[in-house]
Amino acid sequence: MSDSKKNDYEKILQCILDIGEEMLVCGGEVSRVQDSIFRMCESYGADPTRINVFIITSNIQVTIQAPDGKIITQIRCVVRNNPNFAMMDKLNDLSRYVCSVNPTEEELRAAIDKIIHGAYQKRWLKYLGGAMVTAGFTPFFGGTLRDAMCAGIIGVLIIFLERFLANKEKNEIVFIFFISAAAGMAAIALVKLGLGNNLDKIMIGSIMLMIPGLHMTNSIRDMLIGDLGSGLLRLTNALLVAGAIACGMAATIIVFGGLL
Repeated sequence: MSDSKKNDYEKILQCILDIGEEMLVCGGEVSRVQDSIFRMCESYGADPTRINVFIITSNIQVTIQAPDGKIITQIRCVVRNNPNFAMMDKLNDLSRYVCSVNPTEEELRAAIDKIIHGAYQKRWLKYLGGAMVTAGFTPFFGGTLRDAMCAGIIGVLIIFLERFLANKEKNEIVFIFFISAAAGMAAIALVKLGLGNNLDKIMIGSIMLMIPGLHMTNSIRDMLIGDLGSGLLRLTNALLVAGAIACGMAATIIVFGGLL
């Protein structure tokens, strides 16, 4: 390892935590992130017996003993959640590249920024995907073609609200509640206008776009491999999100259901 790298352990560890944070935000399971951070720290010469990585869904803590003997601890609070498997794949590749090449802090920072700020999906494609998901699930639950079309419209509305409210409301439960309530009001309005036939089928199809399936899957995976704390936190979060969806829809039925 060159002298330029020897003096940059704190910055390098900061970059490593940036990779771990983005992996966690993108939907990576805790065990994957822990293993990636450990391997990257070890590849830069940190004593493997002195590498301590502690991760839960909202917090990353890493302590290492650098080759020069200095003890370095860094903590990262994770408040975002944005599942993105394309970015996850690139971050995973970057972590393997780091382990094999040991780039300098400048090179590593440039690679991270390129991945984070890269374009992974065109905006119109996300709206199309939202419409297809909601419209596709509606007939599965017994809805008619007209119900599916209404659910597709609501799917586009949900994606729009997610993008619009993403930087305005950081509380995920409140965020989901408002989007669910808006989707419920839209469903009632579409049925009232005669565009849809079955309110319940439209609502069921619409909420499938918001169901926290990734959180639920990762929570079970974390618990099965022994990360009980992270697994229970993810499971609790998934249940709270599901409850927020149900409450949002129920609130619209209670308040506006009489219009039907």
